[in-house]
Amino acid sequence: MHVLMSLLLAADIGGTKSVLAVFDLQGDLRSAPLVQGIYASRNFSGILELVSTFLGETGHVPEYACLAVAGVVGNGQAEMTNLPWMIRASLVAERFGFAGVWLINDLTAVCSSLPLLQEDDCLELQTGQEIPGGVRAVIAPGTGLGEGFLAQTGEVIWAQGTEGGHADFAPTDATQAALLDWKRRQHPWSVPISYEMLCSGLGIPTLYAFFKASGMEEAPAVRAALATVGDQTPVIVNGALDGENPCLVCRKTIELFLTILGAEAGNLALKLYSTGGLYIGGGIMLHLAGRISFAPLLAAFNNKEKMAALMATIPVRMITRKDAALLGAASYGAAMVSSSCATMQQASADGM
Repeated sequence: MHVLMSLLLAADIGGTKSVLAVFDLQGDLRSAPLVQGIYASRNFSGILELVSTFLGETGHVPEYACLAVAGVVGNGQAEMTNLPWMIRASLVAERFGFAGVWLINDLTAVCSSLPLLQEDDCLELQTGQEIPGGVRAVIAPGTGLGEGFLAQTGEVIWAQGTEGGHADFAPTDATQAALLDWKRRQHPWSVPISYEMLCSGLGIPTLYAFFKASGMEEAPAVRAALATVGDQTPVIVNGALDGENPCLVCRKTIELFLTILGAEAGNLALKLYSTGGLYIGGGIMLHLAGRISFAPLLAAFNNKEKMAALMATIPVRMITRKDAALLGAASYGAAMVSSSCATMQQASADGM
């Protein structure tokens, strides 16, 4: 017997790149999607052009869509933080004939992926003592700095991305205090200095510039490479990880990045009381795994005065599955389709 597939377009729409895929809702979401495409976001004028290109190239006609967006989401629309796009669910549904379109924050998507992740999808940085059912927190440095959480009671799961990365930066040592003072002089006093400004793909070049301004000499090869690229972050990361001749400024930059990330991860874990664990996502961390010590991150995470003993009990894991946000968007969309179908069936039964 031929079984009709119910198809979902899931997408991870970022400031740098966007990943789109089509999933069969009758299949296992953990397995590979039917088709997938990766695009440079800035090559497109907006979401309609991007989705049109993907569907035109693949030939699939999904019935539903769940778009995870790096930006503020609410009331059926999303404004991207690091891209001049405004996305409206109603316009996407109208343009492509979707029966349902859901817009979610990209960190809501990453959080939604946690129940689907396998043991080998994460790298354990701190064992801790996980409490079953405890809140799980997520922090993810990518182009920006995403934060969110997942709470679960029985079969009820609530995933929520936040805009915590835009909270005010708080220095924890003399170097960070000097960094804040240096950064403050570059901005009007009315503009707060956020964690995202310093702890993200956008922030790494800022940390590098700070050390340069402090008198540290950069390696000639790194200086030459930085002069020829628009995105300096990969050059700085690679300079720090050069096993034979690492650039000292690059190395200091990444160590400070990890220290700030650890401190803010600890802040998030404390505020959420995340006894289910703290998860670290984002593409930057995948480049660093196995190539640099995460000791500065863990030291800053646990350095919480009276709460140091509590922090040592919280598991810290790095998400190594590269498509976690896409998987989470598919999971969220599948749940919404199931809920919508159940609601329609109930309405039909009530009307009989």
